Amino acid sequence: MIPEKAKSEIIKRRSAGETWTGLARWIETDYGIPIHRSTIQRWHDKEVWEQEAHLLEQENSIEDRLKLDKKIATYKSEAGFYKKLYQQAIKDSAKKEIIVDTINELSPSFDPVPLVQYVSPKGKFIGTHPQTMIAPLTDTHIGEEVHSEQMIDINSYDFTLFNRRLWGWAQQVLNLANYRRNTVKLDDLIIPMLGDMISGDIHEELARSNIANCMQQMIRGANLIAQALMFLAPHFKTVRVPCVVGNHGRMTRKPPMKDKYMDWDYMLYQWVATFCKNQKNMTFEIPKSYLHIFSVYNNKILIMHGDSVSGAGSNTSITRAITNLRGVMQYKNNVEKEKGSLVLNEINFDCAMIGHFHRIDEIDIGTGELHICGTMKGPDEFALQRLHTATKPKQLVTYWHPKYGYIGKEIIYLHLYDNKKWTPFKDNLPDSWADKIN
Repeated sequence: MIPEKAKSEIIKRRSAGETWTGLARWIETDYGIPIHRSTIQRWHDKEVWEQEAHLLEQENSIEDRLKLDKKIATYKSEAGFYKKLYQQAIKDSAKKEIIVDTINELSPSFDPVPLVQYVSPKGKFIGTHPQTMIAPLTDTHIGEEVHSEQMIDINSYDFTLFNRRLWGWAQQVLNLANYRRNTVKLDDLIIPMLGDMISGDIHEELARSNIANCMQQMIRGANLIAQALMFLAPHFKTVRVPCVVGNHGRMTRKPPMKDKYMDWDYMLYQWVATFCKNQKNMTFEIPKSYLHIFSVYNNKILIMHGDSVSGAGSNTSITRAITNLRGVMQYKNNVEKEKGSLVLNEINFDCAMIGHFHRIDEIDIGTGELHICGTMKGPDEFALQRLHTATKPKQLVTYWHPKYGYIGKEIIYLHLYDNKKWTPFKDNLPDSWADKIN
């Protein structure tokens, strides 16, 4: 409740240019009453409007009537303007959905690859339970060029090196899986893609220095990543690919809150899924939400890129964000219960995987682990000059047990493949992308 003594002063201060936040702080300081700025704004606008209307009624002057009519006309004009913007946004969104549908339905894809049959291990020390491998692929930053001479020769990056590191990643995932198959049955592979798959043009210097524009980054990246997935697919009974978008692929300068999924990462995922759609043991999960939850055995794993976390990536800020998201999940479950819905599977998560922070780290979040999953790019000029840090280009591999959940991890160091003088995946796109399949 706004104090009576403060009301006239609010109007004076607002007329003098005081902000709503400043007014809220002043009331709390002088009167000891915390009031949200939006509450003050609503009261002020209503009060000023009533005063103007009262004066108009008293004086009944033509000048005041014209002022009031002009204000009403302005409000109507603004409402019409924002309505047009809303309608245009709907049309633009619909156009983008049509593009995605067309890609999925009409674009050709790679021929399916028959599965390789593996013999289950036998012996005294063989595990009795199967395991699942989760190998995130994140922060590939396709299209960015990192110059060795600007990095005191500690790293470089371009399309060729991305291709070599991608091959090294796929080869090592398979090698680690086959090594583990000496002691356990391992049939299932999950590859979460956690965003920042392309370099994008959200920063002026990236737009100027990138090797290619965003569309070329997206389609060339999709072509190569699809080949890597097709390389792995025949060696597992199932391959699942849940995806979330990052921040580098966004199509706006400022991070959007609405339609965050309309991102070059999202288009890349759709093209990868299209290229691989004939491989029946491979499935994709490409949500429109910035976060996603998937299950492995009895464990629910939350994935998101990580750009929504404030605090420069400290473990404390990441843990706080995860704790807050648990509250959001509980809120959703409570809403469903209040509606009278029968909530058979409450939405929650035990573990989490994120990218964005270009390092590999593990944080205990009580119910499980939060994994920060690395980067394929490695250190760049920004990390060296502004953060004075450098982390090797690497990706994470984790193993999951049906009874014990997360039981171990490996790290794939990707710079070890930089000196290979050949590129195993074909980075050649014709003018007509559909001809690529032939």
